[in-house]
Formats: sequence, C-alpha cells, structure tokens
Amino acid sequence: MKNRDLRENLAILLEVSQKQSTVSIGEILKILSGKGRVLILIILSLPFCQPLQIPGLSTPFGLVIAFIGFRMAFGKRAWLPKKVMLKTVPSSRIQKIAQKSVKLLTKMKHWIHPRFRWLNEHRSMHVCNGLLIVLLGISLALPLPIPLTNLSAGLAILLLSIGLLEDDGAFLLAGYLVTLLTIVFFILLAFSIRLIF
Repeated sequence: MKNRDLRENLAILLEVSQKQSTVSIGEILKILSGKGRVLILIILSLPFCQPLQIPGLSTPFGLVIAFIGFRMAFGKRAWLPKKVMLKTVPSSRIQKIAQKSVKLLTKMKHWIHPRFRWLNEHRSMHVCNGLLIVLLGISLALPLPIPLTNLSAGLAILLLSIGLLEDDGAFLLAGYLVTLLTIVFFILLAFSIRLIF
C-alpha cells in the first residue's frame, strides 16, 4: 500500500471531521499513522502559528507535543494513555486546522527539499531535536496569558517538524533559531516578573 503524503492524510482527516461532531485524539493518530509522530506534531503546532489562537488547546496539545518529543528523543514509538486517546476535539476546530494546514503546505511545497541531512541522521541529533520539542511543548502547556509566548513556541515546533519530515536541515536550523529566541524571551520574561515582584 502506497504511503500517503501529508496533504492526503489531512484530506482524510477533514472528511472524517465533516461526518461527526467530534474527533478523538486516537482517531487523529490512526489517520496520521502513515507518517507517524512528525505529522502529529505539525497538526498540533498549527493552531498556535497564528496571532489569534483557539483558547483551551495549549495545555493538552502542549503536553502531547512534549510527550511525543520525549519518545522521539529516546527512539521509542509514540504511545499515549487511553484517557488522552479518548479525549475529543470539536470537528469545527479540526476542519479549521486541516484547511489551514493544506493551504500552508501548498504555499511551502517548492521551498522544502532534503538538505543538510546530518542534522537529522545522527543519533545525537535525534536526541537534541526530540528534547527541543519537549522543551517547546512544555512552554506551550504553561498557562501563561501573555501574547506571543504560544506563537513563538508553535512556530518553532512547526519548523522543526517540517525539517524532520522532509530531511530538510534548513528548516531545522530555522527551528533552532526560533527556539533560541523563544528561550531568550522566556528568560527575559522571568527576569522582568522577578523585578516587579
């Protein structure tokens, strides 16, 4: 059976979401199983890559992202507790995410291709990339009502995920840069809060 690409998986996810009022995390993982964990990361990061974000998603999505990153870092298959697998997401949200994903991927299609593969092939880089995703997932999960915190973390996860999916080191490097800026932002934020209190 031919492996489906990301857009084909998204089309199936969109079709399923149009037939029912909610979609469980387990159903989403099953639909995206052809491409595995990285596709899941892309889907989960996309809601945060826009200025106006959907409320209530950052903590559960952030925890799932962190968990997947941890499993990736140590070479284990992604596994989630039954309670998380049964958690549902409204179909309207899934449709918005899937539609925006397809548009984004269509625009970026000519920009993505394999390069600087050593950033994804070496075992040490697998650990590094996975742990960066853990760190970014945790930052998403923190209930901070501060503008841009989720946007920068979501963008970094998206860039890293595209780089991992397509063996594109240029996207990984961009992801590292945005991750560094996100870390600096959080450090400055913590320092500012400490000065105030």
